[in-house]
Amino acid sequence: MPTILYNTNSSLISKYRRSNASKPYKGLPSKKTHTRLSLPPDVFKEVSDYTRNSNDDISFQSEFKKDSVGYLQDLCCSVYPSSLHQKIKNLRGSPDLQINAFIALIFKNFIKSWYGVKIPTNDSKFLTELYTLVQNIVKYMKNSGIDYSSLLLDYIPCLVSSHLKVLGDCSQDTDLVYEQYCQLTLYDSKRYPGLFIDIIQSKMDTKSLLQRSFLDSLLNELVFGHILDSIMEPYYLLNGLNKVCVDIKLRSATNLKESGTGEKSKCGAWWFVSSIKRKISQVGKLISHSTSIKSPNMDSTGIPEIPFLQRYIFTFILVDFFKLPMRKPFLFSMCRTFQYWISKSKYLNRIMYKMFANTTQARISNPTILGGLFLSLRHSLFPNDTTMGPPKLIPTGDAFLEFRGDCISNIWDVCIAYKIDKILAIKKSDIEELIFSLSKDRDCNKLLLYRVIDCVAAQLP
Repeated sequence: MPTILYNTNSSLISKYRRSNASKPYKGLPSKKTHTRLSLPPDVFKEVSDYTRNSNDDISFQSEFKKDSVGYLQDLCCSVYPSSLHQKIKNLRGSPDLQINAFIALIFKNFIKSWYGVKIPTNDSKFLTELYTLVQNIVKYMKNSGIDYSSLLLDYIPCLVSSHLKVLGDCSQDTDLVYEQYCQLTLYDSKRYPGLFIDIIQSKMDTKSLLQRSFLDSLLNELVFGHILDSIMEPYYLLNGLNKVCVDIKLRSATNLKESGTGEKSKCGAWWFVSSIKRKISQVGKLISHSTSIKSPNMDSTGIPEIPFLQRYIFTFILVDFFKLPMRKPFLFSMCRTFQYWISKSKYLNRIMYKMFANTTQARISNPTILGGLFLSLRHSLFPNDTTMGPPKLIPTGDAFLEFRGDCISNIWDVCIAYKIDKILAIKKSDIEELIFSLSKDRDCNKLLLYRVIDCVAAQLP
């Protein structure tokens, strides 16, 4: 590839630019001027041209049904040069096709808008090399063995525990939260995302300055910059919790209504005993189904030596999160006794590890689920599979405080409905403290995600 770096501020651009070149690409707003949270839609549209109202865009046209194999292949072929069309036609498995369709739209919006327009050329080698790079990364991640038991049962719970503790100790001054957070966690804010970019650059092993400069800008400014900034907004996390609690409340109200109208005659000792037997039978069927499926790397030699109930996630739940030693010491002692005796049984540990592998681990590594994730991400960012849609407006000021109050009320209602407040001695002030911590600072949540990615990268060969 050529080793010439393109300088958008050069005074020689007008000399070599084609006369029919399109309107210059303004690019993404810088971090200092990125005021999306406090700007109305019309102002944001004037700040940046990289998004458009999805209602004004023409949807991508294909003879195949949307999100089908043929549709995704046509979508990729519309972006990549003809020399790659046969390779794209050979992509049929999940999640390869879903990943490539999402990456193709990113290339269409953020590369083809200047490569061939601001840089007049018909050379397709650049996109070809980028396609090859994406395939190499996908293949590398597929073949990389990740220890999900250590990652999900030890590392991530430990990081989340540290995250919540530090946020609780940080000052209420929003201008000082991130600085104090970095000091208390002993993490340098400049460590990320440069660490991940260096890892990806080292896997490329390329001498092209243009390619390295492009990837550095793409990852640093777009992926680890604007996209992660949007994803890690506290509003999205609270909105997800709020939706889950609302669904639980509706389901609980529906079940209560049905039990009150259709089961009034079902009372007495015999009905109580039969209800208990039915629930035990359901639990038995669940355990049988979870342990009967053949799990990868879960034979007699693949079971970790650490007892399942001794993993850190249970300490996080009992001690760090619910604080049972202070609130319910007797219940905590019973849980510890239960952990001790169950951990002595190799048979029970093998069953619990198989259940974990067949439920949590199988879902994470399932290609269909991973493909559905990229499918949903593409629908969210590119509604019509053409240009990137407008950013979602996030409530600020009094509107956000009202939304946060509704979220706290819904979580508290769920605790009351399932008697969690009495069983675990939880107060509404505890929920308020947790929600305040989660919504304290976006950059702190982003640093937590960086630390989780760091744990995953440490397990890669």
